Amino acid sequence: MESPLWNRFTVLAVWIVRVLGASCAIATLLPLLPTGFWWVRGWDFPRLQVAVLLFVILATAVVCRGAFTAPKEFVAWLSVLGAACAWQVSHVVRFTAVWPDEIRSVSAEGNTCRLLVVNLNYENDAHAAVIAEIRDLDPDVLILIEVDEAWHDGLSSLRTDYEYHHDEIRGDGLGLCLWSKLRLQAAETEFLVEDRRPSIWAQLVHSESLVNLVAVHPTPPGLRDATGESRRDSRVRDAELVLIAKQIAERQSEAWIVAGDFNDVAWSHTTRLFKRLSGLKDPRIGRTYMGTYPADFPLLSFPIDHVFLSDGFAVADLSRHGMTGSDHFGVSAVIAWSGSPARVTPEPEGDDRDEASEIVEEGIQDAKERGVLSND
Repeated sequence: MESPLWNRFTVLAVWIVRVLGASCAIATLLPLLPTGFWWVRGWDFPRLQVAVLLFVILATAVVCRGAFTAPKEFVAWLSVLGAACAWQVSHVVRFTAVWPDEIRSVSAEGNTCRLLVVNLNYENDAHAAVIAEIRDLDPDVLILIEVDEAWHDGLSSLRTDYEYHHDEIRGDGLGLCLWSKLRLQAAETEFLVEDRRPSIWAQLVHSESLVNLVAVHPTPPGLRDATGESRRDSRVRDAELVLIAKQIAERQSEAWIVAGDFNDVAWSHTTRLFKRLSGLKDPRIGRTYMGTYPADFPLLSFPIDHVFLSDGFAVADLSRHGMTGSDHFGVSAVIAWSGSPARVTPEPEGDDRDEASEIVEEGIQDAKERGVLSND
């Protein structure tokens, strides 16, 4: 015989299932809306966390099934919660070992190159600790994000470890640097959409071959704009990623690496569109979820710092590393030639190209309305 206390508990639990279940179902559906509003696009990020929460709610519903008003209500909630959980899991399951590798693995021995991406956090001042952590990893190519004058000065002793440099020093978290032990044949700064958000386009010489490297840090949705009166949506970020993909697709016979803080998760519609348009591959697929932000709460972190590679590359190691004072984990990739020709194979689907053109137009219009449109 069930006790009155248990009955009260199950009734309360059912109401929690109803409220949280409905909230999670709405959060699952919101990213399907064709809008760039930050409070909609933001629900692209916590798919793993929402999936776990949905599973807990589903288990609670099963345990307390007798407290539902009618059996049909229990079946309805079971269906809704199960479908929402399966939909969320479908986005993240490919970033686990149960999925086939998108880029094959090789031994770390031989001709490899270590690339390290570090978002420093411009409000951080742990210069000495970060220098020690980077030197311990000993990357051949280093991308530094949010580099202002204080960080550029603070890392001056580390900079001497690298013969080749391309620096775009800016305040407010907008600086970007590329330091390399591999020869840079060319390097330039581009402002694809916003006049405040640089990307670096460089050519590395690796094993007598040229590798195009693009370092990026587009505008995050939800960021307060310069007026402080509103928050940015995703349109400028999306436009920048699409423009990069289009330029890569125009040079399909070349080797490419695109890396940085995308301010977008690996499974979002925009990032998947970027992959299809560019033909680049994601080394996370078949390997690891590897959340990188926020570093202070690893169980709540999302994979927004990325390394994308063209055909012709293999991966010996892909890992994240805590960086003192930063709200991002650093991302390290040990990259090797796979023996196959360097190239990209774009695979646009349906109306991808029309959608890409619309995204670019909307991003340019948003930048123009905010007075930050690039003159490039």
